[in-house]
Amino acid sequence: MALGTFALGTDAFVISGVLSKVGNSLNVSLGTAGLLITVFSGVYAVSAPVSAVLTGNMCRKRVMQLALLIFVVANVLAVFAPDYAIMVAARVLAAVGAGLYTPSAAAAAAGIAKPEERGRALTLVLGGLTVANAVGVPLGTFIGQAVSWRVTFAIVAALGVIAYAGLTRSLDEIPSTGVVSLRDRISAAAIKGVPSTLLSVIIAICGVFTLYIYLAWFIGRVGGLTGAAITIIYLIFGVTAVVCNFSAGWLIDHMAPARIAALAFAGLVVVHVAFALTAWAGDGSTWTVYVLALLVALWGLTSWLFYPAQQKRLVLAAGSRAPVVLSLGASSLYAGQALAGVLGGALVKHGPASLAIAAAACALIALAVHLAASARELFPAREPALPEPAPSTVPATPSTRSSV
Repeated sequence: MALGTFALGTDAFVISGVLSKVGNSLNVSLGTAGLLITVFSGVYAVSAPVSAVLTGNMCRKRVMQLALLIFVVANVLAVFAPDYAIMVAARVLAAVGAGLYTPSAAAAAAGIAKPEERGRALTLVLGGLTVANAVGVPLGTFIGQAVSWRVTFAIVAALGVIAYAGLTRSLDEIPSTGVVSLRDRISAAAIKGVPSTLLSVIIAICGVFTLYIYLAWFIGRVGGLTGAAITIIYLIFGVTAVVCNFSAGWLIDHMAPARIAALAFAGLVVVHVAFALTAWAGDGSTWTVYVLALLVALWGLTSWLFYPAQQKRLVLAAGSRAPVVLSLGASSLYAGQALAGVLGGALVKHGPASLAIAAAACALIALAVHLAASARELFPAREPALPEPAPSTVPATPSTRSSV
């Protein structure tokens, strides 16, 4: 199951590292190629809750097998895609498979593990997505830059085949735990505190991915890096993002999640502004490359910090309906990525600095939305001190003494 989430995570993000090559191969502009990420993320955001309802009563093993079959077919189609339209169809299929697989894998992991081991099981299975950022995307980018982007998708398809074979051989039947209707999911979005939290996630992720989708192009234009050298940048981002992901859990246990999210949004504003300044001043020299590497590391340490904090706020706001609200949180994540593809595609023709400025603006708006919605959590009002009771002049009875 972890190998499956690793393959899906690599497939979702690796296209950023080979976007220019995909565009050149399919004879479309860089901005149009970036819309492939919009297609994937948009379809995932919409299809994941719908698929969960349609397959809610199916065995979890069957659902994961179906999802991996769709995913493998999609990536094989991408390998041989002769034009942009077929590539779009491939990304639609891949998104449907990913949206079907990830929630089912999480449910299956929780279902087959002992109660005291469920946390570790979920961490392992969903950790495949984190490892994909640290290992899968840099490796896929290296292969795509050094050999061909089609080889990258072929390897991802092969990983999907191996995951399918492993599930078929080793996993027993896992019955469904029930289904939540679309009406229930929509009504859960209206719970107090949920809309503002989801909105801040969408806007912040839009900012992060406006730059991330075109990161290889940005680094090439500002720092002069090309080919396999770009892999190092993705490796730095992936490793620091993993550190950020693990650090977030510790911070949430020791700080109010609203404060963590506020600090993360503020940090993103600063880092994105620094990217814009570097884009203006960068001249492709060695110092520019070092500055970009440092900024990417800081970016990785802040870009995923707000999401776990906002997830905890969703849990606290939703109570018993937390699982439904968390699924909406996942959809908001991909909705933000879809918007980023459109925004970045419109701005990329205006130069690298425009992407960083837009990213900073999104982070600033997300911070404003968050501060407006969480003011009471950030600055809780102090209760007035009660006056000291006047000393009693009545002789104490035995019952009074015992109560004291």
